Amino acid sequence: EPPKKLLQLFGMMIATWPAWLALSLVSGLVVPPRVYQCKDNLCVQEAIAFTANGTSLSICELTCGDGSLWPKPTKHQDVGRSVQPISIASITHSVTFLDHTNYNSALAPAMQAVFHDVLETKANECTTPDTVPEFFPVSISATITTADEVNMTASPHVSITATTVYGYRHALTTLSQLMEYDELSHTMQIVETASIRDAPAFPHRGITLDTSRNFYSIGAIKRVLDGMGMNKAKVQVYTQADIRELVQYAKVRGIRVIPELDAPAHVGAGWQWGPDAGLGDLVVCFDHLPWQAACVQPPCGQLNPMNPEVYSILDTVYAEFATLFDADVLHMGGDEVHVGCWNMTDAITQGMPSRESTDFVNVWGQFQVKAAQLAMAHATNRKIMLWTSDLTHTSVIQRYLPPGQYVIQNWDATTTNSTATLAALGYHVVLSNYDKWYLDCGHGNWLTNGTSWCDPLKSWQVLYDVDMHADLPPELHQFVLGGEGRHLFGVSCMALFSRSNDLPLAALWSELADEHSAEVKLWPRSAASAERLWTNPSTSWKEAYGRLQRQRNRMMQAGLHADAMQPQWCQDHPSRCTLL
Repeated sequence: EPPKKLLQLFGMMIATWPAWLALSLVSGLVVPPRVYQCKDNLCVQEAIAFTANGTSLSICELTCGDGSLWPKPTKHQDVGRSVQPISIASITHSVTFLDHTNYNSALAPAMQAVFHDVLETKANECTTPDTVPEFFPVSISATITTADEVNMTASPHVSITATTVYGYRHALTTLSQLMEYDELSHTMQIVETASIRDAPAFPHRGITLDTSRNFYSIGAIKRVLDGMGMNKAKVQVYTQADIRELVQYAKVRGIRVIPELDAPAHVGAGWQWGPDAGLGDLVVCFDHLPWQAACVQPPCGQLNPMNPEVYSILDTVYAEFATLFDADVLHMGGDEVHVGCWNMTDAITQGMPSRESTDFVNVWGQFQVKAAQLAMAHATNRKIMLWTSDLTHTSVIQRYLPPGQYVIQNWDATTTNSTATLAALGYHVVLSNYDKWYLDCGHGNWLTNGTSWCDPLKSWQVLYDVDMHADLPPELHQFVLGGEGRHLFGVSCMALFSRSNDLPLAALWSELADEHSAEVKLWPRSAASAERLWTNPSTSWKEAYGRLQRQRNRMMQAGLHADAMQPQWCQDHPSRCTLL
């Protein structure tokens, strides 16, 4: 119990607070802004004083130490220490496409609009200063060529050379991070000089959104796309118009949307109408109780691989996917197929030589071959992605899944060494190991009390320090395409990948998340994995702490909900909370 004197003191503070506040309003008390200086590559707050000299924290962090770029450029970074005031309204753009007919030049104006929206958000506090400065002219010209990296220089003309229109978009994101609002001068400022060469370390960067276990509105998914773009991830149904709008929205932000139609498990509602339509049982074990006998979690349901009508419907769905999504990858799921479900279904077991587990895997493999043939008929050059499972075991994988056709998304524990095994067989792999990449871990579970099956929580530090090539000999490094954080949004999923050499980020399954809670579980952890996948730095999370805090602040400024990383005092006194 607190001492009475302490309670009395606290009560007196509360009682006198309104009077103090009223006094400050009446007297016109003005608290001067904080002033910072860069000392030993750290922003150090000076004593509060009424002075026109000094630098605001945002400008100090722009030019001090390692700066604030996120993800950190991979090739070269030289950012000047001086800044100049700019007028956002006077920024001009010009883009030239050379030998590049495969990419839509019409995306460039939309990308420029997003760039200006970011700057307008930063500048929303701009006021007319007492003395109007001479604004630094900013003109941006870009050339889209066949080069293999992004080059950008700024002094004062900004010149961008990029491989694709998506590389151009990433360069604009970097450029926006070289501009900040200065609360001392009440103007937007840009670094006076900069030279940057950049290219992603991995081709696959993304987030898996589980849109089935809990519904996510189009607006909520767009907010996830906004966050992914910054980091180089009503009725509960998506119409074709919704999907087209979402795909275009993602494309402008350098992201491609990859649909996942999980099969043959994780199905039920939506397939149970077969008997009423005269098509027989399309799904078996639907909503079976006790659910533990037929699925990992309710509601149960697996496709009936013995019913030819199932394949006819899948063919229709795959054809529709091909018209709605322009991705060169289709995720076909293959997650958590439950042998117990098929084992209790006479229509399936009657045609099997025995009920050994290998026989059920063969039924599953034959289903996958038929389904893949249907999917590929609508997009012949498309790759297929599957989760690791009994079907990807070394004893059967090559029988049903050709290495040149399949990419395997590995959610096994890193201790299993399954990535090395798959790579040695010639399969490209996307990392989503649950002990490193699952963002839903550590938040309890909804089936029992206590911990989740994949505890502990995967902090941003864990995601940042992932070793992408752990236990892999150098000759197998090429088979790791990237990583994907898992915040799954259900049976039908959408994998969102950063467009420039798509590499997944992190995963968040949505049993205990929906559009109202997903963002703080995604960010800033997915931003940490974004730099791992873009830059693959040799340094640890400790060196990245300050830059990630600044990136988190940018995301908050853009209206995204990102979890806190440290007390406010440390943000105001970055030199006093160093870890190195």
